[in-house]
Amino acid sequence: MNYLNKVCSFTGYRTPKLNACLATNPNLNMEDVRRCLKSQMLSKLEEDFTTFQCGMALGADLMFAQIALELREMYSAHLVKFVAVIPCLEHDKSWSQRERSLCRDLIRQADETVLVSDCRYFDGCMAKRNQYLVKTCDELLAVYDGQRGGTMQTVNFAKGKGIKVTVIDPSKSLIITLRESIEETYRKERSILF
Repeated sequence: MNYLNKVCSFTGYRTPKLNACLATNPNLNMEDVRRCLKSQMLSKLEEDFTTFQCGMALGADLMFAQIALELREMYSAHLVKFVAVIPCLEHDKSWSQRERSLCRDLIRQADETVLVSDCRYFDGCMAKRNQYLVKTCDELLAVYDGQRGGTMQTVNFAKGKGIKVTVIDPSKSLIITLRESIEETYRKERSILF
C-alpha cells in the first residue's frame, strides 16, 4: 500500500429497503451484506484508499461506519480515517433512542465530522449531503439494486461526474463496477458475492 489517502464515499439503502431486497433472496441475510461490504472496504485499502466517509443514515450507512471503525482499529488510526458526513442539524430527530445512540456513538468516534447544512432538516438537505459525498471522493461504494430513491440519485450523480462506482447488489449476490450506467446495455464488471 502506498497510502495516497484516496477517499471512498458510501451510499446505500436504509433498513426497510435493505430488508426488502434481502427478502427476495432467501439465501442471503444482513450478515452476508456486512461481510461483502467489509471485503470491499478491505480491497479499497489495498487500492490506497485510507479515508472512508458516509452520510450517517440508518441501515447500510451505519453498517459502513461500523466497519470503517473496525478497520481503523485493525490497521491504525494513521492508516484508516473515518469521516461522518451529517446532512443537517438533528438529522436523527425521528429515530428511536437506540438508533440515535448508535449513530451519535459512531459520530463521536469519527476522525472528522462534516455538517453539510448548518440548519434543521429541509427538502433537499439529503441530496446536498449526497452531492458532498460524491464531490469529495475518488470512488463511490454503494449497496444498491437499481431501485429509485436517494441511493439511485447518488449513484447517477457519481457516474455523471466520472466517479467509479462499485455496487453491492443485495438481492442478486453480485458486485458490479459501473463505468457508465446501471442499465444492462452498458459495460459492467461482475463478480459473485458471498
